[in-house]
Formats: sequence, structure tokens, C-alpha cells
Amino acid sequence: MSYCLAMKLSDLQSVNVGLFDQYFRVVGSSADHILCCLTRDSYGTHHFLQQLMTVLSQLEKAPSPEPSEQDFYTQFGNKSTGKMQNYELVHSSRVKFMYPSEEEIGDLTFIVAERKSPAGALCSFNILLYVLVFQVQTTGTGPGSPLPPGSPPNQQPLLRPKTLILTSTDVFLLDEDYISYPLPDFAKEPPSWDKYQLTDARRIRDLDRVLMGYQTYPQVLTLVFDDVPGPDLD
Repeated sequence: MSYCLAMKLSDLQSVNVGLFDQYFRVVGSSADHILCCLTRDSYGTHHFLQQLMTVLSQLEKAPSPEPSEQDFYTQFGNKSTGKMQNYELVHSSRVKFMYPSEEEIGDLTFIVAERKSPAGALCSFNILLYVLVFQVQTTGTGPGSPLPPGSPPNQQPLLRPKTLILTSTDVFLLDEDYISYPLPDFAKEPPSWDKYQLTDARRIRDLDRVLMGYQTYPQVLTLVFDDVPGPDLD
């Protein structure tokens, strides 16, 4: 283990939760106090948030009620519809817990739908899966090239964080800015880049086969497309 960052809880101002609880971001008083964790696991994110709320309550001068064991969305959502009524929760310690709204999915749907058909309508175009993944890149090869078994030790794979979107017709890979968005309170202006940058798109009907991981990297999944001259998605 090596030292990375230390932040006093008394300096914590806000906590942002990513889509489908795949990651979270804690924000202090300046740009030097931003920590983004890609858990890729909704349970892990939820567990961390519950523990953080408990610790924040214990730091208060006045005693606060014991945290509920219920899921956050059950506590603060609309029980009849299961939808959130408020996307921002202000803890008694004044730390803001902010959750993505339905507009976030709408913006993401528009980006991938525009790539599929710039002049087409967005009707009947739905995102079936949103998941944070790593794209494998080995030294001296292009993105998506898997590291074969028995490769020399100097060919270490590079794991690049990506956002994978699956629809009924396509697979998309995007670069997502987890750190800059949503803009923290101290930000004077938005960055010069968008939150999502589309890096690759493949049609499901062109998918030839799916290669499962091998012994060294059992979690690797390679998608082989039969009509694309470029590298496979790995």
C-alpha cells in the first residue's frame, strides 16, 4: 500500500453517486480534495455510503438518530413508483449526497442514439446495460488486443477505464469523466470537454463469437466481430 490522499471528514462538502451506483465521488473544499472511486459494484457503493453517514452522524455535537438499515432508495423514494422524489439529500452534518436524475440516462441515450443514426429518432432506443469496465491494451498492440497465455513478462497489459453501453442493436464504449461532473461548487467554469466521449461502437448483428477468459485472466471477455478489420473488443 502507498499513501494517496487524506481528507478530514470535517472538510467534506458533497458526495456524488454515479449511475446505478457504479462509482462515487467525494468532494472537499478545493480541486485538491476530490476523490473518485470506481467500485463497479452497487452493493459496495451503498455499503460505503451507509458507513459514511454513520461516521458523519457520530462527529456531530448533538446526537443524531441511528441510521436506518433500509436501502437509500427505499427510504427517500416514492414507495408506490419506486422513483426518487428528491435527488439531493442534505445530511444533518450539512454534507450533500447527490444522486443522478433521469436526465442523466436521457443524455446518455441521446449520445449513443445520435452515433447510431444522426438523423434518426430516439424512439424505441433504450439502454439495456450500463457498466464500468476495463479495456485491455498490451504494449505494442492496439486497444482490444488480448494478452495471450504465455506472453513475455515485459508485455504487461494496460487497463483503461471505460463505460460500456449495451442496447438491443449495438455495443458502445465511452470515455466518461467521473471527476469533473457534476461540477463542484468551487468550479468557476465547466471543463472544455464533455462528460461522455464515444470511442467505439459495434453492431450486435456483426458479433461473431464471444471468447471467455483464460487461466491468467479469467475475467477477460473478448467480443469478436466478423466484419470489422480493426481489433476486437476486449
